[in-house]
Amino acid sequence: MTRRGRRLVLALVLGAGVVLGSVVTPWVTGGEAGLRLAGESSVVVRPGDTVWSLAGEVAGDGQDVRAVVDAIEELNDLDGAVLVPGQVLRLP
Repeated sequence: MTRRGRRLVLALVLGAGVVLGSVVTPWVTGGEAGLRLAGESSVVVRPGDTVWSLAGEVAGDGQDVRAVVDAIEELNDLDGAVLVPGQVLRLP
């Protein structure tokens, strides 16, 4: 086999491996990919924003705002409620 033929075979094998990996991965992981951002959003902190005010906007009807505050602090590794304008926070 020529050098060009070996390169073609190698490219085809690598391509088949990528396709096979993308097909098999959902079965192996149970349908969950490694990176999932569904249901999660982020917000850029504006002057005057507080964790409590952001949690109030995120909290649904009947949802305890305190639980949302705790979730925001945990998601963003916040030690306190001090926010800096321009800071990007992940929201539950």
